[in-house]
Amino acid sequence: MTKPLILIVDDNQANIKILVEFLSKDYEVIVSMTGTEALEIIDKEEIDLVLLDIFMPDMNGFEVCEKVYEKHEMYDIPIIFVTASSNDDDVERGFNLGAVDYVTKPFRKVEILSRVRTHILLKDYKNNLEEKVKEEIEKNRLKEKIMFHQSKLVSIGEMTNSIAHQWRQPLNSINSAVMGIDTCMMRNNIKNIEINEKLEEIEVQTHYMSRTIEDFSNFLNPNKQKGENDLKEIVRKTLTIIHTKFSKNSIHCEIIEKNKSIVSCTEGEIIQVLIVILNNAVDALKENKIANPKVTIEIDTNKISIIDNAGGIKKDNLNNIFLPYFTTKKTDEGLGIGLHLAKSIIEESNNGKLSVENVDCGAKFEISFNR
Repeated sequence: MTKPLILIVDDNQANIKILVEFLSKDYEVIVSMTGTEALEIIDKEEIDLVLLDIFMPDMNGFEVCEKVYEKHEMYDIPIIFVTASSNDDDVERGFNLGAVDYVTKPFRKVEILSRVRTHILLKDYKNNLEEKVKEEIEKNRLKEKIMFHQSKLVSIGEMTNSIAHQWRQPLNSINSAVMGIDTCMMRNNIKNIEINEKLEEIEVQTHYMSRTIEDFSNFLNPNKQKGENDLKEIVRKTLTIIHTKFSKNSIHCEIIEKNKSIVSCTEGEIIQVLIVILNNAVDALKENKIANPKVTIEIDTNKISIIDNAGGIKKDNLNNIFLPYFTTKKTDEGLGIGLHLAKSIIEESNNGKLSVENVDCGAKFEISFNR
């Protein structure tokens, strides 16, 4: 541990010798015999305390004290006046200038050490208190942010419930209409592969919309049920939902299963997160006009990695990408809550971790689950 640094300012070599002898065991000591030199040392060194003689030829201690506190906050560098004078006016003037203590000559070792130790400790307490206050202020600021975002999530939950109420009937009507068309085609012996594929796609999408409503409605429910799910099957279901977007933009998607992985999670929520990440990848590939756009999804033990070749995320944005309402898109293209919500879903709801980094070809998002 570094010893505190004390500056002795005195034009009398005998006084300096005594003070150095008293202090050198417990403190680092610097000596100056003039006020001008003392000010230069204070500007260059991190001085913890000054023992300052009042009566010196070129610049007296009062002037040195004034100049120190012109540049430095009072008490950041505690000054103890040391002098043979016991004049009350001198004592009062010294304290008025900002000195923290006053010691008269001849010096007594116990008194010098006691006063120096006291003011070094007080300086440390002051500095530690300032750091502690800063830490507490930062903690309170963080708590306020968390409470704000929690209230936003509650609002999202309430809004989703309202949307769910409004959407259920139209979705049921769409599914009924699809079933009606299918029945009508069978009754009239109409066989059209393209129509059948589109009807199946409508069923998949409406089922997904219905599940999405349920998933978001249940997101804030602490008693929701998790299940043991195969990560490859979750990826397959996700790609079934958004395959049109990939094919429309000629994006090749490769799934690499390094190890079969079964994890405890809420399937619908993981699908939501994958859709957010994959949609962002599609947008980045389109925006950067990548010649051979590709997304690789790697499945390994307890984790999924999504890697694109869109060139990566700008360094300035990388640390902010999961912040609420942070977006690089135009106002009408996104509100910036997708990745923030995705991170909350993985880390708060599914006991996992969502992270991002730039790799050689682009961005890599990784979802890892605790065993």
